[in-house]
Parts: sequence; structure tokens; C-alpha cells
Amino acid sequence: MRRLALPLLALFAAGCLDLDFDPPHLIKEARIIGLRPEPPEAQFGEDVVFTTLIVDETGADLSEAPDVELRWTVCVSLAAIIRGAGLGAGSELDDDCREGGEDLIRLDTEGLPPNAARLPGAEVLAVVAQLMMPGPGGPMPEPVPGLEPGLIDSLLVVIAEVGVPLSVRLEVYRQGEQLLVGFKRFAITMRADPTTNPPPPRFSLDGAFVSARDGDDPTLCVPEGDALSVEAGAEVALDPDDDEEAWLETYPVFNFDGVVQENEESAYYSWFVTAGSVADDITQRPNDDTTWTAPEEPGTYPLWVVVRDGHLGMSWCRVDVVVR
Repeated sequence: MRRLALPLLALFAAGCLDLDFDPPHLIKEARIIGLRPEPPEAQFGEDVVFTTLIVDETGADLSEAPDVELRWTVCVSLAAIIRGAGLGAGSELDDDCREGGEDLIRLDTEGLPPNAARLPGAEVLAVVAQLMMPGPGGPMPEPVPGLEPGLIDSLLVVIAEVGVPLSVRLEVYRQGEQLLVGFKRFAITMRADPTTNPPPPRFSLDGAFVSARDGDDPTLCVPEGDALSVEAGAEVALDPDDDEEAWLETYPVFNFDGVVQENEESAYYSWFVTAGSVADDITQRPNDDTTWTAPEEPGTYPLWVVVRDGHLGMSWCRVDVVVR
């Protein structure tokens, strides 16, 4: 590695390597730009429905393409739950999350839109039932090989007080070939007040608000006034609604001392376009506004904002802007 490093540095210094990376906000090929669990924190026995936003350089929703297949899986092994809880001692447990493995759940898509899948709550409940202590007079559970003594007690405290994050895996195939892979954390919890996703977005373009909160589609931002149009090459101000305090929540975490403390969510805004350029890929209050330089070529262009709460929640919307 050392022998390669110096020649590469010399090429960089001489300007001989033309590495032209596209900025994250610019959609130049197929991308997964959103993956939302609903709810982001599920109580045991509650279904979780996952929705994704997959687009390409044309702005098309790839989940609706006839040659595209979405495969959704969640690993619910005891080892995965223990690792998700931050209790690394579960690493010695067997983990059969290979394709066809008994710890891998393939999610249900029946009756859902092409960009969605469902994790039945009963599937996770069955796994966690292995951890539960018996009632009075009931038999003690069999020891789990590879599990350290006392780890189950610690895990149950984490589940009850905080919740355990798991991950959904999304594989996108086109004509039988794997195109994209994405992951998203969600949580299972016993808390009575689990956190929720941010509301559908609302933001302004040069002072004209668009919103996904009042229409039939919570992922489509529509103008609250006249139709949107901007001049070619114009610098267009993008500014999220200042209502964050109304939906930001608190959630418990274990700190390094093993004590439960409350953390507060914080809103992050990721901006995406197929043309033009955005000054800041991600914004956060107090500087949550940014600028989109519209493309020079007239036409209708999509723009997306993906809102994250810094915990597990997410929402997004798309707006189409006429450039004249």
C-alpha cells in the first residue's frame, strides 16, 4: 500500500487524475434517496410498513418500472437483536440470516404499492418471546448456547427502556441483475410513547410555499398558491417551514455510564435535483435554507426534499418546477 500511495499523491499534485465526482444532491443515475419505516419505533406485535423512494436521472420512480424487482428482508436473529441493543456479547451466537435462513424474514408486499413492504409484528414477537421470563410456576427457559449469563436481563432492560434497533435490507434488481442495495434502521420497543416520523414536508421556493400535508399523496408537494415557475439559471431560495418544534420529539438512550438519558431529535433536510445545482446538500437549523441554481435549459424539473429527525424517522416529498 505504501508503494502505491506516493505515486498516487504525485498524480494528484500534478493534476493528472481527473476525478469528477457528482455532488450528492445531483441525481445522475439510479439512487435510493429515501427509506421510511412506519412506525419508526414499533411496539412488539405491531406491523411495520416500509416505503422507499428510488429515482433515476429522469426523475422516474423506479419501483414502478416493469423490469424492476424489490426484495425486502429483515434479520431477526437473537444475535442481531443483541448487537442492535449495543450488547456486543451476542456476537458468539449463531446467526442464520443467509438467503433461506431461518432468521431471515422476507417481507410481505401483498396489497401494498410497488415501493412498499410489510414486516408482520407477529414475526418479531415470536423472536422476542424467546427472551421473556416465564410466569409464576412456569418452567425456566433453556440456556442459549453462546449467550453470557445475565445478558438476557440486560437486553430486557434495554428493550423496555429504550428499544432495540433492527435493520431492513432493500435489494433492487433490474432484469434480474442487482442494481442497488439500501439499509434502514427501525426499532422495536415496549415503551408506551414510541417516536413517530416527521410530518409530510412543507417548504418555500423563493417565498412561495409548497406542501405535502393537505393532499391525497403525502409524498407530493403541491403549490399552496399559483403554479411554480422560475427563470432559467435563476438562484431559487429553498427554505423549510419553521414548524420543527411542533414535531421534534425526545427519545431515551443509554449513555456511556449505563444510565438512561433523554436525547432530542434535530431536523435535517437533504435536497435532490436532476439538473442545476444546490448550494448545500444537507441543511439544518439555524441555517436550514439553501439555494437551487435552476438549469439553463427550459423544461419541467423534479426537486425532492428528504427530512430526517436524527433518530429513526423520515419523510419526503417531490415538487415539479417549470423552468422558463
